Parts: sequence; structure tokens; C-alpha cells
Amino acid sequence: MNIIIILVNERTENAIKVQSILTKYGDIIRTRLGINRGVGLNNEGVSGFIFLEICGDEERVKKLQSDLNSLNGVKAEGLTIDLPACSSCCNK
Repeated sequence: MNIIIILVNERTENAIKVQSILTKYGDIIRTRLGINRGVGLNNEGVSGFIFLEICGDEERVKKLQSDLNSLNGVKAEGLTIDLPACSSCCNK
């Protein structure tokens, strides 16, 4: 199971850019969960987390992560978890 955890700083400025990248790779995103953190005055400094479960070839997963990390204020980290009960989760 491949997971990407994304921290989006300055969410109001980065949300559209992040969404555009996630749409581009929508065919490999199986599950998406977003959590907003904090509320500043006029939404300044608001950040959020996005958790993705990914089903796709390794090269495309790395490209998604790289595209996200190319954005200022966005940090994406990948994680692979080997779960025996999930060997067919992505219909490999």
C-alpha cells in the first residue's frame, strides 16, 4: 500500500495548485482525506494535511510526489506499507 502525506502551508494560496496536481493524477488516487488545521484572521497562515492512498506504478507515484514538492509551501512524503491482507488492493 502506497501512501502520500501532504502538508499544505498557506492553504488559501496553495489549494488551487495542489488540487490541479491531484486532478492530474486522479487515476492513481484511491482514497483522499483532508484535514484543516487552525484558523487565522482572514484565513492567513492556515495549513492542512492531505492523506492519499495511491494505486499506480512507482514512477508515476514518484512524479506525483515530485510535482507536489515543487510547490512553495507544500511538502509531500511517501510511505509504503506492506500489508498481506492488502496484496490485491490495487488489482496488481
